[in-house]
Amino acid sequence: GGGGGGGGGNVVAVGERTFSLKQMRELIDELYASKAKHDAKCAESGLPRETVEQHLYTFLNTKYGLKALIVEYANATLDGITRYAATDNDVSVFGCLMRNEVDEEFRFVQKQLKQTVLELLRVYLKGKYPLKVDADVHAILQTKASGSILEEEWVDIVKYMYNAEDAAMLTSRIRDQARAGWHASATAPREPVTSRRAVETRPTRTFKLPYHDFVKVLLDFQLAGHRRFLASFVSLFREVDPDGRGTLQEASFRELLHRLDPGKDEAQVRAILATIDPHNWQQMTFSDCVATLSADLVRMLGDAPEETTDAPAVD
Repeated sequence: GGGGGGGGGNVVAVGERTFSLKQMRELIDELYASKAKHDAKCAESGLPRETVEQHLYTFLNTKYGLKALIVEYANATLDGITRYAATDNDVSVFGCLMRNEVDEEFRFVQKQLKQTVLELLRVYLKGKYPLKVDADVHAILQTKASGSILEEEWVDIVKYMYNAEDAAMLTSRIRDQARAGWHASATAPREPVTSRRAVETRPTRTFKLPYHDFVKVLLDFQLAGHRRFLASFVSLFREVDPDGRGTLQEASFRELLHRLDPGKDEAQVRAILATIDPHNWQQMTFSDCVATLSADLVRMLGDAPEETTDAPAVD
């Protein structure tokens, strides 16, 4: 496994590397693919899985080998999280995983959301153009997904996916996002026009916006809801993991269980330990804890309902 995050003062001497958003996203995808393979190998040999942070160093070590390069790329990754988390939801989720603020499985919830939105848009377009063949509908869908989505389209999707209260709140957020787009285009330089043409060409203001911006509003909403749901568990976990390793030994895990549910007896505790750490490696990750204790968490945190994550079934 990899060590911590590189030493202190010597880091600056290493070449400074900065990732573009595209490079950052590529690194995240590559890291996830590497981790999935590594997790599968660990499960096969009965070894504990690594945290995302631990695996970042394992991954960089395998890829570059040289200590200086590993530190350089690790720093660029941490810098990329700070730089792009606000503009890109995938980077934001990755940052939360690195800090053990959400569980690893949550990224699949976000992936499912993206697929659901695309599928609902396809269903909408199919209804709007009943005479078009599937290939034509698919072409329109691709154009929209890489371009803009109209208000009538996104309103339909939001109403289908969320309850009335959430839908109203999201609608106002999406409109704000669209308005921000108007201001951006209003300040862009444009060709001079005669006054009469200026009147004719003034666009009617609609709440159409880039598809990517629309989906980001939904992803951010879902991430915020999940973080709220886990917030009190995260602080409990940090109390029993003061060094912030993201993994627990048995004594700390028992302490965590006791704080979550003082009513559990020894037999129940042992049964849970047998599930989460069958080979007694004493390295239970934050994500393992969330997965194993999910029923307890829902009970404990049931008064803070999670925002809609269950994607609707679509034919």
